Amino acid sequence: MSNSNQPGHSESADDSQLSLGIPTGVLLAPKVAALSKALLRVTVHHAKAHFGLSQVECQVVSQLGMVQPASIRELACIALMDAAQISRAVSALSRRGLVERGRSSRDSREAALRLTITGMEIARELRNVAELRNARVLQGLDPATLAELFELLDILIARAMKDEIGHQAVPYGTAERTGEDRASTDE
Repeated sequence: MSNSNQPGHSESADDSQLSLGIPTGVLLAPKVAALSKALLRVTVHHAKAHFGLSQVECQVVSQLGMVQPASIRELACIALMDAAQISRAVSALSRRGLVERGRSSRDSREAALRLTITGMEIARELRNVAELRNARVLQGLDPATLAELFELLDILIARAMKDEIGHQAVPYGTAERTGEDRASTDE
């Protein structure tokens, strides 16, 4: 069965989207999720095999390698994960001597998390693994196409985050709906 009539799909000699179960429709989320998972999987596998890190621990180390100090809340926001998951991972990483907890200068009730020297070494190695994977995936794309790709991704991420924040601010079914929302549902 051919997929050539679907938007965004073209036949090629090495095109095996159907056999791999890769989303072929026009919805953005399944495509981006498939790409993200495929890219992350190599780094997580390396983190588990070489350092005994879980996926969440790998993400915490990777994020702290780019942004520190950071709070559990900030890491959860960056990683788009639940703060409880991040907290458990931070506790495990602290016990292993990879993360240090300090006090935030902004809020003394909040921990300021930093990687230890060993944690930074692991973060650098995980970044190198991710960069090598990126290079393999992006191989053959010209600089102009890459620049356009990253610009479009930045735009889409910003729009999705703005949309998510807008939907969180006024949850469906609450009393704080706008007058327009009330008018359309109260008729």
